Amino acid sequence: MSPEEFLRAFPIGLVGGFFGGMLGIGGSVVALPLLDFVNGPNQQLYQASSMVANVCAAVSGSRKHRGRGTIRMDLVPTMLPLAGAGALIGALTSNLIEPTPLRGVFGTYLCLTAIMECKGALANRNASESSDGAPLRGTRLQCGTVALSGGLVSGLLGVGGGVLMVPLLRGFVGMPLRQAIATSSVVMLASTSVGAVTKNATIASLHDPQGNALTLTQSMSLALPLCVGALIGAAIGASCSYRLPLRALKLVFAALIAIAGARMLLQTLHAAGFIA
Repeated sequence: MSPEEFLRAFPIGLVGGFFGGMLGIGGSVVALPLLDFVNGPNQQLYQASSMVANVCAAVSGSRKHRGRGTIRMDLVPTMLPLAGAGALIGALTSNLIEPTPLRGVFGTYLCLTAIMECKGALANRNASESSDGAPLRGTRLQCGTVALSGGLVSGLLGVGGGVLMVPLLRGFVGMPLRQAIATSSVVMLASTSVGAVTKNATIASLHDPQGNALTLTQSMSLALPLCVGALIGAAIGASCSYRLPLRALKLVFAALIAIAGARMLLQTLHAAGFIA
């Protein structure tokens, strides 16, 4: 990789890691569209590289959240293995199919979740949420289901599973936002690691848009600057998640998942031929 290519990719990893650390979502939901915009389409390569960067963002963010005591360690042993299993299934499936319908469903879900989060933040200007180990509305089985779903989406779409886990932990399990962000960051250590290894181990069977076979060297060369940026960005972002007022954090979260959901819906409509 030339210095110019490194300098193009590093800021993308930095921005992705920042939002990943701040919101517990991994960061590739930001990095993937930026890579596509800067370098042109090459979805399979970008997924393989960004999955590696997601691991770095999860490690960096988790270290910051651990010091704040917001990680639900009582749930992590249940959620970690299920997230890893989901990521393995998702990554292997992504090599066989073009998951366009899933993108549409997932995009719709993200947009609806963003609307609900935004309404909740604006309706209650003085919202405060506990960050202790208070009992949750959901069960361990529900938490495990959230982790499995997040891992599956992570492996299938190459995004951090937190973009699904955080909203589900909020709405399905009743977890406070900062707890959901911190716990998602830790659980993503399993989903992102399994997804990254699986995707890159099978990359030789994949092709770029021109039909050329992809290589592990290409993936790792792009992953390097993304990882460096993600490590730095996630540490900064995780710190910011505790400095922002809760209402502002909710609005940032809602805006980002709305953008991600809209992008996925547009991709689906484009692939279906409804828009140019």
